[in-house]
Amino acid sequence: MDSLESLEIDYGSGLPVWIQVKNRLAYLIATGKYTAGDRLPTVRALAVALDISYNTVNRAYMDLEREGYISTRQGRGTFVADISGKNLPTTDDTVIMLADEMIRAGRNAGMGDEDICALLKARMTSS
Repeated sequence: MDSLESLEIDYGSGLPVWIQVKNRLAYLIATGKYTAGDRLPTVRALAVALDISYNTVNRAYMDLEREGYISTRQGRGTFVADISGKNLPTTDDTVIMLADEMIRAGRNAGMGDEDICALLKARMTSS
């Protein structure tokens, strides 16, 4: 769990904790820090290590499994899946998805495109 020990949850980011955990794990798998067959910490162990809810980690694991990054073997544990040759969502896809969600939320709140861009620029300079 060495690579996960450096995982810091940013509660001020506005990004849900389960997505932060999921993105970190997906990144570690995609970059080869974890390879096919590597055993991941149990949901409970990772929740304790990160001091977050079991349900939060479970949601991240379920999404990673749905996307093909990991596989769970009943009674044996959770393992990194063989991702070679698979067309998995990338970090860029996740960022695009979040940007689309932000635009949709802004428009639903009655903001125009210029207002959304101004808000984003303001947030970028304040972080």
